Amino acid sequence: MLLPFIKCHGSGNDFLLIDEMTTPLEVSETTRSRLVAALCRRNGGIGADGVLFHQPAHGADARMRIFNADGSEARMCGNGIRCLGRFTLELTGRDTVTVAVMQGVLRIRRMPDFFPGVTACETEIGPISLHPTTLPMVWDGPQVVGEILPSLSTHLRFTALSAPNPHISAPVETVDRDDLIRVGRLANGAHPLFPDGVNVSLRRVTGEESLFVATYERGVGWTHSCGTAMTASTFAACLDGAFPFGRPIRVFNAGGQVICTALRATEGENHAGLLAGNATFEWDGKVEIDPTDENNPLRHVRRVRDRDDEIRAYERFKAACDAG
Repeated sequence: MLLPFIKCHGSGNDFLLIDEMTTPLEVSETTRSRLVAALCRRNGGIGADGVLFHQPAHGADARMRIFNADGSEARMCGNGIRCLGRFTLELTGRDTVTVAVMQGVLRIRRMPDFFPGVTACETEIGPISLHPTTLPMVWDGPQVVGEILPSLSTHLRFTALSAPNPHISAPVETVDRDDLIRVGRLANGAHPLFPDGVNVSLRRVTGEESLFVATYERGVGWTHSCGTAMTASTFAACLDGAFPFGRPIRVFNAGGQVICTALRATEGENHAGLLAGNATFEWDGKVEIDPTDENNPLRHVRRVRDRDDEIRAYERFKAACDAG
């Protein structure tokens, strides 16, 4: 079977986008997960943090299913939905589209370029909830805000929230990547607080309207960025009083920069956010697969179209972000 795809990224968080409206992948869920893991392998596969499946939907312009590099399915992906949203925008020729995800329908709109040559989209993120059961997290209280979790760290004060993926985020003066990886592995290693694992982020306020976020992503490990983690961390920073709710915040990460806006509901738990950032297409390819081969389902990979202009434009944008 020949499977076309687009290699793409949002803030360095890279994906393979597969359009199942054109080429349906008629395989079992077990085979789909196994195929995703093979495609995402950095050695022996194509290499990616996850796979985005663009599918038909009832009541929306498209449906997105997002699978992590280990073959597990995620509820949502903020960086990925911008890429899939751009694909849907270009297919429809419209400025706004709707995409169904596991927990609802989200609106994605085309934005002016973030930087010369850098295509950008803004997506809704939600629902955002502070209730531990939505992660899920085994916790007696109604919420976890600025709490030390001794089984993970004796110095980090975490806020737990779903966005809608499960997240814990802690403020720091200096982001220690080794400490982040240590805590991330603990939290995702059959930890009693997090039966399904959790995304772990460290956040550092860098200005009156700016934040740096580093994330250990469930099902992936350390990643250049995670869209829902940056949104969740912005929401947590607003809870801390670092920023007011409703203000767009520049969020820097190892892969570049996005703009997050935390929106607190006036009543109840129906919080939300907005996430704006790049949706960069790097190259188009085709991969020959044999879904019946459990050990090595990938055959030949062929690059069909390089998008060098987009790659170079994002490199210039990233250099500008790094320079402050």
